[in-house]
Amino acid sequence: MITDQSDLSSLESHLAQAVRRAGVTGRVELRQTSDGETLLELTPLSRTRVPFSLNPEEATAWLASEDVDAAACYDDGYLVISPCSKAGVHRLVERWLGPFIYAESVGEQLRGALAQHELNGEVAVLDACSVDLVIQDSDNLATAVQLGAVLGASDIARGLKLHRPRGMSKLAGRMRLLLTGAVGHGVGVLAEPGCAHAEDELRLRLTVDQTLRLAGRIATEPTVDSRETSPPTTPLA
Repeated sequence: MITDQSDLSSLESHLAQAVRRAGVTGRVELRQTSDGETLLELTPLSRTRVPFSLNPEEATAWLASEDVDAAACYDDGYLVISPCSKAGVHRLVERWLGPFIYAESVGEQLRGALAQHELNGEVAVLDACSVDLVIQDSDNLATAVQLGAVLGASDIARGLKLHRPRGMSKLAGRMRLLLTGAVGHGVGVLAEPGCAHAEDELRLRLTVDQTLRLAGRIATEPTVDSRETSPPTTPLA
């Protein structure tokens, strides 16, 4: 049990900040027990980004497997994790929250790199291992074409009719090859034609390491004039 009050306040702040930065939905608080003890508690409020089921038995098993000095129990229907020492708090942050904090920081680096080139894309950190970059564009996927140009393939859309599903699919294939060279094998690329209620979409599925490499590559490339990379418009029939 952590007994020093100044340590408790500092550790509460440290743990709460780590929970927030990791994108975990949870409550961190100090609780007085009936016998006058003060406990630091973390209550997960969602299963998302929690590496164990929300029951004390599985949580205890995970804590033991990761050498985290903490106890798990039910309180008023919620799972509660209570670190038993200062080292337990830091180990809990390192083993549970740390990977998500890192993934979120990498996602933020990619957002910054895209903004540097005025590329509109939604970066979503799915978990501690994978990130989605979604480019939605009603203008024949011009933003995706511009991304290709930033990565050195200014002709990535040459000969493609990007207003058609087949052309979009071919662009996805070319983008997959380009990204393989830029960040490594295994990048998922999917093109989805739009409809009346949704724009055309190119979705990239990357590992966190690939995301970091992509952010670094984009950030070091010179700005490309979008007018030089926009696919030709298709004349009306």
